Amino acid sequence: MKFISTIFIALLFCSSTFAQQTVNEAIIEMTMHITFPESDLPPAPEGAQVMRIGDGEVKSKMFLKNGNMKMETDMGMGKSYTFYTVENKTTTTLMEMMGRKMGFFSNEEEIKKMQAADTNQKRIQSFKPETFIEYLSDSKKIAGTTCYKAIIRYKNSKGEEKQQEVWYTPDFRMGEEFRISTIMRSEVPGLNKLKGFPMEMEVVRQNGMKMHYLVSKVDLNAKIDDKTFIIPGGYDIKPQSEMMRGGNGREGFRIGG
Repeated sequence: MKFISTIFIALLFCSSTFAQQTVNEAIIEMTMHITFPESDLPPAPEGAQVMRIGDGEVKSKMFLKNGNMKMETDMGMGKSYTFYTVENKTTTTLMEMMGRKMGFFSNEEEIKKMQAADTNQKRIQSFKPETFIEYLSDSKKIAGTTCYKAIIRYKNSKGEEKQQEVWYTPDFRMGEEFRISTIMRSEVPGLNKLKGFPMEMEVVRQNGMKMHYLVSKVDLNAKIDDKTFIIPGGYDIKPQSEMMRGGNGREGFRIGG
């Protein structure tokens, strides 16, 4: 009887030791290295100026609290700030470069507008493939935590078999109100189903652009002031549908491809 009790206590200790933490407040730092294929940009319309933002190494610092997010990004040629407000499900991106302060926002209404104007956008947004995640025993240290390899398998919109390698930590995962795709700047199917938090992965888009994500620091004990998520004034902020096509007909922006 004493032996059985000892085993029960040991199992109880192990289960509590390896219990996964659900995080609702944290600061996460990440580096994203972007590689564009040659001749990626299409010819600009006559009289227009097209700027590609985010080529090379991009460092970001994310503040996360109760579903809200603020991301500060140093792009070398300027800085950008991305806010996600969980209350109205709106993403706002602000940019400071070449002496200008501008930005754009998107929400469900904006997405519908872009879908109406671009059938390809409608296809992408509506595409939700079934995913299967294979968890492997391969491990390595990332940002001081032991991470494991996982393979996300799915079929793309053309029915082609695809797989995405992800290194994740099982120590914690973000609360359900957080949008992992926004945090990681990636629309990898099934990423939100991962049994942990993604710490490293490389995504290759159809145009050949590569994006390598690597978390460099995680602070799960952060205490973040609610004022952090207030969008500052002084920026010329437009709807994303207008910004992407060039609000004044002379310029458009591409961030990270």
